[in-house]
Amino acid sequence: MIRYRSSLAPGEFAEYFSFRWAQLREPLDMPRGSERDSQEDTAFHIAAYDGPSIVGVGRVHIEADGTARVRYMAVHADYRHRGIGRSILERLEQFASTHQVRTCWLLARENAVGFYKKNGYVVSGTGESELSSVHHERMEKVLD
Repeated sequence: MIRYRSSLAPGEFAEYFSFRWAQLREPLDMPRGSERDSQEDTAFHIAAYDGPSIVGVGRVHIEADGTARVRYMAVHADYRHRGIGRSILERLEQFASTHQVRTCWLLARENAVGFYKKNGYVVSGTGESELSSVHHERMEKVLD
């Protein structure tokens, strides 16, 4: 049974960041540390666990303009197509909604655009990302 946790202890963040790096940055030959940014301490994080192991992660932070940006979404390949990504995204959107955010946005890698469309996001332009080797689409969703 998959459990979702947003309250991670300081020691658990090491595993969380290691998972993020392995899923999102290592395949692009990016160095450790590239899976983090300056907003980690003020962001809301979710981790999906199967037993003691993290199998999915996601993060949202509220921007200065009042929107919320979803970042670092990843689900281990062995756990995809089971609703884990959708559940993580719903929890991130719920957090944003409870903080009076009306619009969530993200930069989706080309292979993830379909997932976000299925979850109510629409393409609103091409996104600039620090991952210059990977094409991204900017996508947005107006929350209920």
